Amino acid sequence: MLTRVWPLMIAPSPAPKPPRRKVWLWVLAALGLLLVALVGVAWWLVPPWLEQVAARSLTSRLERRLGQPVTVARVEFDLPRVILHDLSIGQTERRSDEGSHSAGRGSGAVHIRLDEIEVLLDEDALWSGRAEPVDARVRGGIVVGERASLEELGARLRRRDVEPEPATRGRVGLVPEHLSIRDLRLDLWQGDREDPPRHVEAVVRLSATPAAGKASVVLERLYLRHESLPTIRAAAVHTEIVLDRTETGTGTGTGTGTGRALRFPLTVQVEGVGTQVTPQIAVAGVDGRITIADAEISEITVDLEGGFSDRDDGPTAARLWSLSGRVRRDRSEGALTVSMESFRLGKVPRVLAALPVVESEAATVGGRVALRFGSGLARAEGRVRLDGLNVAHRLLARQTVRDVGFDLDFAVEIDPHKPRVTLHHATIERAGVSLRLRGELVHPAERSDRRYRLHAEIPPTPCQHVLEAIPAALVPSLEGFTLGGTFGLDVDVDVDFADLDALRLGGGVGLRGCRVESRPARAAAERLAGGFTHRVTMRDGQLRAVHLFPGSGTFTPLDQISPFMVQAVLTTEDGGFWRHKGFLPSQFRTALRRNLEAGKVRLGASTITMQMVKNVLLSHERTLARKLQEMILTWYVESVLTKQRIMEIYLNIVELGPGIYGVTRAARHYFGKHPGRLTPPEAAYLALMLPSPVRRHAQYCHGELSPRFAVKLARILRIMNERGRLDDLDYEIWKEAPLEFDLRERGETGTCLGEIEVLMAAREGQRALTGLLADPELARWAEVEEPMYVPSDEGMIDEFEDDVLGDDDLKDNDPANVDAPGVPAMDE
Repeated sequence: MLTRVWPLMIAPSPAPKPPRRKVWLWVLAALGLLLVALVGVAWWLVPPWLEQVAARSLTSRLERRLGQPVTVARVEFDLPRVILHDLSIGQTERRSDEGSHSAGRGSGAVHIRLDEIEVLLDEDALWSGRAEPVDARVRGGIVVGERASLEELGARLRRRDVEPEPATRGRVGLVPEHLSIRDLRLDLWQGDREDPPRHVEAVVRLSATPAAGKASVVLERLYLRHESLPTIRAAAVHTEIVLDRTETGTGTGTGTGTGRALRFPLTVQVEGVGTQVTPQIAVAGVDGRITIADAEISEITVDLEGGFSDRDDGPTAARLWSLSGRVRRDRSEGALTVSMESFRLGKVPRVLAALPVVESEAATVGGRVALRFGSGLARAEGRVRLDGLNVAHRLLARQTVRDVGFDLDFAVEIDPHKPRVTLHHATIERAGVSLRLRGELVHPAERSDRRYRLHAEIPPTPCQHVLEAIPAALVPSLEGFTLGGTFGLDVDVDVDFADLDALRLGGGVGLRGCRVESRPARAAAERLAGGFTHRVTMRDGQLRAVHLFPGSGTFTPLDQISPFMVQAVLTTEDGGFWRHKGFLPSQFRTALRRNLEAGKVRLGASTITMQMVKNVLLSHERTLARKLQEMILTWYVESVLTKQRIMEIYLNIVELGPGIYGVTRAARHYFGKHPGRLTPPEAAYLALMLPSPVRRHAQYCHGELSPRFAVKLARILRIMNERGRLDDLDYEIWKEAPLEFDLRERGETGTCLGEIEVLMAAREGQRALTGLLADPELARWAEVEEPMYVPSDEGMIDEFEDDVLGDDDLKDNDPANVDAPGVPAMDE
């Protein structure tokens, strides 16, 4: 419409002059060129100015605050963004093989290198000549060095008494509104760099709002070593940090100011944590959270679950256990609960492989344990069940012990300040049989302050139930035995290291309440009471046979053996033989006391009956299984044989030299005579052979006694006289009589000694081939009367050979103090 009206409103006029359109175009063009010029000038002039000011101001302020050299390799501007490349704080360091910087070892220095820092600046502040960071992002780098040095750098960075240079004051800000860090590696230690008692490594991710004092921190691939804790590894540790403003000192000592303090409680989320529990087993794949009450860590709350592995940095493990609860650091109060659902050990194959077990993938374990804390003490109580474990350990048994399983119900109190463990009760149940334990263990570093007290009890239980509760591999020689009667056990042990002479070993094992209702043929009383052939394999696999029949040439009835021989073995081996029922409690007590004094096994407690059982029915292997069988069979033998028959068998089968079994063969070999004609020195010599008949055969190889062995022999004769086993007249006649060997069977001295070395180095376990543990295949070879070598690829080194102590360990006038398996007439 305006186009229609507009011509009517304009009066006719003279022809207009041409408009000045070209002038305005020139003006606009000039303004445009000026603007372009200004932009160009800004483009070319502002960045160099800003780069110089920013880089110089930043490095100058940091150097003044930190007291360390600061360098920036390159500054890249893309306003309002600035990117700093390779910001370095500290002395220039060499690169390691991995390509990362490392601080000087042992120097205590700290070095920080940040690969890239991208800073977003406030655009408005830029035009006012200020560089105010809005957002800062750190990508990659390393912080490496001694912890104290890093803390010193942090303290200097927070100081307010270091003023910036006037030329740069307020021109460059150091704290952004938001800060993020990614892939920053930490490698910090305390103490010696080569072997630090405390060490932490991690890769850091952080997102923080410094002004608000809030940050989210993630530590990945964490490694933490502490001198008083197991080493910890974690896939990730995450926490949210809040810093609250507090009134604090300025650091100058002239007043107070505003500071920051970490807000508590602090909750830490963990993923994939692992730590070693034993050299073979570690917890692994631990997830959950830990809440710390305050800066002093006076109280923590945990809620964790995880699994097991064979090493702390193993793969994520299946969830097999959980730990939850709260506890104060001083253990004044708190409670923790450990739960483990029953699971098959096949789920942790690497742990299974580290244990002394075989074919135990189907074995299960589970239970629940409650830990309660109060007054600085810890109390643990719970119930654990294990089923189907097959244990293979050479100190337990020669064969795999299968189907090991039991229920354990316990309550124990721990006082770490003593340190003291009080066992209020522990009940081990298997196949209806309960073993109950209670006691106290005080075990400080000072040995003389230690004290152990233990009470063990099995309430009256059918003997057959007890036998069936023992895994078959622990008592293979008892296969075929059926027992009647009732068994009971009640034993007390009290060991005070400050007074070992007062050691108490009391109570009893109620085998006497049991009776044998049936037994295998090889253990029949008739067989043992009558004539039989005893076959044995030696340590090197050679076989020997002793025929316990009159007129066989290898057997001498007891009434035809020199009484001096009987009295000599009573003196060195078992003084209470004629009175005890197979066991001598005083020997057990004496052996325990002397072993505790020595801090190792130096003395056994075998009676003559126990030695006979070991030699005739069992083997010489040093295992718990053999000792257990020996105890039970000793009770059986004492119940079916007379003392005279036990002594007769013992003297006719005991080893008295390399391949020399029985007193008949020994008397002929060493002295060329019948055992009935042995003199007191000759009998004493043979008795002294018993602890180590192979090694001590060297006396015969040399053709005469060593001075030290002669002293032992003289002492044996004197003790026999003092204890009424050698009358005064015989003692005066024989006490200084020289011992003369019959050397017709010796051969060359070197050959004789060589036989000893071969036997001592052999790996075949010595055992009876016709006893309850006989190997039928080897027993077949033993039918050959002449010695025959049977090669063997397996066997077991007898680490606790009776004579390992040697002659040098004789400490007093008791010749059996250190090297005899029993105690000479100690009960007399």
